[in-house]
Amino acid sequence: MGTGRDDQRNSENTGRVPVQTGNSIAGVVAAPSVQSGVIHGGVHIHQDVARATVPWQLPPPAAYFADRSPEMARVDQVAGGTGRPGLVVLTGTGGVGKTALAVAWAARNAARFPDGQLYADVRGFSAEGAVSTEQVLGGFLRGLGVPPDRVPVELAEQTALFRSLTTRRGLLVLVDNAVSAAQVRPLVPASEDSMVLVTSRLRLSGLHMEGAEFVELLPLPHEQAVDLVIRSLGARRVGTERAAVGELVSLCGRLPIALRVVGARLAARPRWPVARVVAELRDERHRLAKLAAYGESPVHAAFDLSYQALHEKQARLYRLASAHPGPEFDVGVAAAAADMAKDDAEDALQALVDASLLEEVDSDRYRYHDLVRLHARDHPDQSSEEVDRARRSIAEWFLHSATRANLVVIPNRWRVSEVAQHYRGAEPPFERASAAVDWLDGQLPNLLAVLTDAAERGWDDLAWQVCEALWELFLYRKHYQQWIASHRIGIPAAQRCGNTVAESRLRCQLGRAYLDLHRFDEARTECARALDLARHAGSRTNESVALYQLGMAAQGRGDTEDALARFRASLAIEDELGIPRGVALRHRRIGEALLAASRLRESAVELESARDGFEAMSDHGDAAKVDIALARVEAQVGGFEPALARLERALTVLRDSGSASYQVDALLALGEIRQQQGELDVAEGHFTEARRLAGEVGGPQLERAEARLRGLRPDDGPQLGDAQA
Repeated sequence: MGTGRDDQRNSENTGRVPVQTGNSIAGVVAAPSVQSGVIHGGVHIHQDVARATVPWQLPPPAAYFADRSPEMARVDQVAGGTGRPGLVVLTGTGGVGKTALAVAWAARNAARFPDGQLYADVRGFSAEGAVSTEQVLGGFLRGLGVPPDRVPVELAEQTALFRSLTTRRGLLVLVDNAVSAAQVRPLVPASEDSMVLVTSRLRLSGLHMEGAEFVELLPLPHEQAVDLVIRSLGARRVGTERAAVGELVSLCGRLPIALRVVGARLAARPRWPVARVVAELRDERHRLAKLAAYGESPVHAAFDLSYQALHEKQARLYRLASAHPGPEFDVGVAAAAADMAKDDAEDALQALVDASLLEEVDSDRYRYHDLVRLHARDHPDQSSEEVDRARRSIAEWFLHSATRANLVVIPNRWRVSEVAQHYRGAEPPFERASAAVDWLDGQLPNLLAVLTDAAERGWDDLAWQVCEALWELFLYRKHYQQWIASHRIGIPAAQRCGNTVAESRLRCQLGRAYLDLHRFDEARTECARALDLARHAGSRTNESVALYQLGMAAQGRGDTEDALARFRASLAIEDELGIPRGVALRHRRIGEALLAASRLRESAVELESARDGFEAMSDHGDAAKVDIALARVEAQVGGFEPALARLERALTVLRDSGSASYQVDALLALGEIRQQQGELDVAEGHFTEARRLAGEVGGPQLERAEARLRGLRPDDGPQLGDAQA
């Protein structure tokens, strides 16, 4: 850029003498003045309109600047060789370090702009209003040497003069806190050797036509944020408190402005340990207030400026969507929180993204920066009643949305919550069960946050219903830790409601987690309690489920006769209640117990009954699970090829189910049969894939897959009658 000028220009830029021009330091140089002529509307430029000066208006770089190498590199790419002035817009939330980056880049690249640097804070987000473009251009013209009495009054004339003066100059222009593209356009020099840096909390997409490149600044990466604090306090001061510094950085949301505030507090109090400030900031209710120095709260003020620029609907959604207790949310959550139409919520969300008050995770997922969320939640423009209403609406939205997804995964299962009744016969939100399970899986952090929040606020009716709605996800994806933890919240919530039917149901759901983990004693305890509750409440459906799972616990402990008795008692209740799916499930479980006892003929009869029942309901997924057991029966009597064909068909169906667990069962059975046939390489492939899939859920299935791989020997193969978990 400016370094590529000819020898004449280089000689013109020698012998500068610093002088004060307005609020800037400018160097007077012996350069030719602009030629006489008409520039606009009859305004004449004479020889003496401007003396060639070199303005240096930028503020000094920050004393401690975090490493922003990727962003610096992106600005570097724009600064040169485009055939037009470089133009970069730095966007991001207030306090993220946009101005610091711009000034630091300018300082490092001063030699590239021999004709100086111009700076203007246009105060686009100030409560007093933005500085007019005429004021900014007037200052630029004076900084370039135009006498005050020769500066035009009208914007068009100022713009024309500015472009005439900058035609052959290599200037860097920094426009700070811009609020619109219209503010920036007149401030772009005419020379391709010039560069314009713009900082804004808004995405000034209108500058795209001017060739602008947009660089979004996010909070600092953790390590860079830690390094910034250590450099500001000194490595000796930090000493053994590196862990406390790491927590301090997290509590500040890795936001530079917040890190500077806590750095200033600690620097002014040299006897304070870092841990003291960390302890103060842990309380969310007072965190923003504690992020203040010398009676001022620059963090709070930075967010206030962005908030004040919002329209009423945008401001309302900004405040109320922050009531969401989870990490991310979509437009449906926001619409529920603010009680507005989905289209209106989508428009408001985009406005908040443009204002750098929200981060757009993808096309329909948003999140707040941690400190921005606190600012929105604590805003005085809303009442506690509004926040409570928003939180409850969000919880209800998740309950209804999860239930709709569950109806795609298992349409016919019995549910205690009556929410499903609203959606019987409604258009399903997903075409495939696997897509519904994927959605539920992606929403698990939000669902758990909503469950916890509802219980803490005493909304026990919502808490136990959300807990029940986690069943399909946990059954298919086996998130055991979250499964157990969530039910330790949901069960007490049902107890506090006095809802024994719901408590019985949730204890059965928890018992199933223990069954899958082969923690059979704990499973028996939960299911026995569920059985007592069900009988006390007269809930035959829950009684059947509890008996069914007590049978599974007995089977796991090796007591086949007790298991069969429990399964058959449950089968009788399902038959009495006229629940075809329940009848088929019990036949399947009886058949698997008989298979484990090597009672193959009886097993085949039960399994065929189960399969017929599932196919009659077009439940191909459960029919495929029965096929795994039927294939084991066939292989036990030497029918390897029919068994293999059956398993391949089952595996194809189960791959569409969204459950790794059921695929593992099919793959293990395929591997066992191939091993029996002596095809060890093929068996190893099945066992390896089973281990990979089981690694997603862990638990006994992973142990089984690894055991099969370890025992892959022709004379040490597994028994095909092994019971299924």
